[in-house]
Amino acid sequence: MKKALIIPITICVLIVLAFATTSAYRVPTLELKFPGSRPAVVKAVEFTVNGVKCRGTSNYFAQKIAGVPGVVAVTTYARTNTATVEYDPSLTDPATLRAAYERPDTLEGKVYQIFTTRAQRDLP
Repeated sequence: MKKALIIPITICVLIVLAFATTSAYRVPTLELKFPGSRPAVVKAVEFTVNGVKCRGTSNYFAQKIAGVPGVVAVTTYARTNTATVEYDPSLTDPATLRAAYERPDTLEGKVYQIFTTRAQRDLP
């Protein structure tokens, strides 16, 4: 009888351990580097964004900022609703990036606000 309990108890312990350690690591939902040469000076900003919830919305977020001159890379984390954007400070700034992805979308005559910013912080 004791041998029959070892495997289920081990599985339960491993599941609890996995949930307990999920905050110890961050796995990106999307990592995208835009083509072109990397500028000498690159800054990074992290946005906490309502609307970044999965791989699909992460891709759409990247599409919305892809047209902004100076964007070097974007990394999103759907689990924490955050996006890190690397950019050339001589060509753009966080306010311009924010305006690009917060721009409302129109579909079949209806206006949708997909992304809104909850927080923003500059990264070293």
